[in-house]
Parts: sequence; structure tokens; C-alpha cells
Amino acid sequence: MKLPTFEDILENKICERLVSLVGLIFPFLEIHVVLGPKVLCNTDNAAVNTFFKTNLVGPIAELYSNQVNHIISFIIMVMIFDVCVRKTIPLTRFSRFNIIQGILLDVICSFLGIAYSQLTYLARESTFGELLANAAYFGMVGFIFYAMFMILFGRYPKIPIISEGARLNVQLFR
Repeated sequence: MKLPTFEDILENKICERLVSLVGLIFPFLEIHVVLGPKVLCNTDNAAVNTFFKTNLVGPIAELYSNQVNHIISFIIMVMIFDVCVRKTIPLTRFSRFNIIQGILLDVICSFLGIAYSQLTYLARESTFGELLANAAYFGMVGFIFYAMFMILFGRYPKIPIISEGARLNVQLFR
């Protein structure tokens, strides 16, 4: 009996879909660090605030609180992006596309966080600022869940602009 090769394992449908979800870790963590505390911990209910601070926002914020951890995360993300673009590991086109798309979503999350933090205090703490934070947070979380479900069903998620950028990067080094 012949043992399966690394390529055979990565071409397996279940493994292909699980590997494709790797790229979505980065935007999930980024959006919860940048806008999670503002959106999730901004309620009048103390029990809900405590729940989110201890179970979701707190542990992720601790991971990103150290600048070294943030830099290591960025380096890992760039290495994964390079591996997917240059095809140094025999990943399927589906996996490479979805990992790159997740990394590009992380770039958008970073942009939203920086743009939100550069608003004046008055704009951030007003109703308009809270509306912007909620729209950005739930929009990105919606894109992440949409991409997860589409990947698990074996389909390509179509996110405007992001999907086109991922497609161009996948085709760059066939």
C-alpha cells in the first residue's frame, strides 16, 4: 500500500477547505483588537461587558498588546502570503485564493482601525462615530463569516475588490 504524498493530502477536499480557512484568522483577530472593544464593550449591561472582556476581546487584546507579538503576526502573515503567491508549497488554487483573500481582508481591517483612530475624539465618541465603528466591525465580521461558509461549501467567496486582488495574485505566478 502506497502512503499518500504531501500533494495528495493537500488536494483532499476536507484538508483543502480547512487550509483555506487559515487566512481568515488574521482579519478575525485584527478586527476584534481594533474595533471589538469599542463595539462589543459599549453596552449598558455590565454582564455583557464582562462576558466580552473576559472571553473574546480580552484574550485577543492580550495577544496583540505586545508590539513584538504584533510584529511576529505580521511576519507570519507576509510569509504565508509569499508562499501562496509564489506557490512554494503545493497548495491548490482554491486554497491559495482564499488564503490571499483573507490576508487582503486583514489589510482592510488594519486600514479601518487606523482611519477610525485618526478621527477626532468628538467624532469617535459621537453617535456618528459609533455608527461608523459598528458598520465597520459588523461589515468585516459579516465578510469573514460569508467567506467561511462559502469555503466550507467549496465555493469561491466573491467580495468586491478583494476577490479581484486575490485572483490577480494567484494568477501572477501560476
